[in-house]
Amino acid sequence: MRGIGLGDILGSPDWWQNDEGVDLDEFYRRCLMEGLEYHQSRRGLLPASLVEEINALSHPPIPWDVALAKWFDNYIKPLEKRRTYARPSRRQSSTPDIPRPRWAPFEDTEEGRTFGVVLDTSGSMDRKLLAKALGAIASYSLYKEVPLVRVVFCDAYHYDQGYMAPEAIAGKVKVRGRGGTVLQPGIDLLERAEDFPKNGPILVITDGFCDRVRIRRDHAFLIPVGAQLPFTPKGKIFRMS
Repeated sequence: MRGIGLGDILGSPDWWQNDEGVDLDEFYRRCLMEGLEYHQSRRGLLPASLVEEINALSHPPIPWDVALAKWFDNYIKPLEKRRTYARPSRRQSSTPDIPRPRWAPFEDTEEGRTFGVVLDTSGSMDRKLLAKALGAIASYSLYKEVPLVRVVFCDAYHYDQGYMAPEAIAGKVKVRGRGGTVLQPGIDLLERAEDFPKNGPILVITDGFCDRVRIRRDHAFLIPVGAQLPFTPKGKIFRMS
């Protein structure tokens, strides 16, 4: 309609990135969150499982998180369940004379289901960037049923946060630091930690204004769009917007 070689939609072609539009998933997610707030303020209580599911959706995976999740899938296997009579079913009381098994995960599937996160908390890191990164980590961990994540904050000094539950990463973590940027001590801490799996991957989240790092384990970098690392990385690079 506008002519040969011209688009029919007026305006900037990147209007989806300028917060001028909303996709269907985001619209439904927003409706769920608004409905939950309205119900809790006016109607009373809801099932705890439903509230947990809706709260988990408040940290949705953003586009770059899809590629990052595929990278994690190479190291974190899905939980496998089996039927066992060692644990009775929740419906056992309805048929006392008939034993009912329960679906339970294998005992050894929880081992090694974790990864390390070295988060740049220097003053150059934007607070919105930190929130997006932590929200994406929590969202992936909840989706893949990763029980605990090893987190290390780094600025001019490294702060070992230990193992943290995804819920704590999403809403209760208090970022420390906000000074300079030295990541290598935090990476060395994870590689030498006796309570961290030998084959556990490491995700480094930084804005690119950091020192040269040497990582001997499988790793990846998560940096903002347009940022560059001051060295040639050996691991994969994922960019967040």
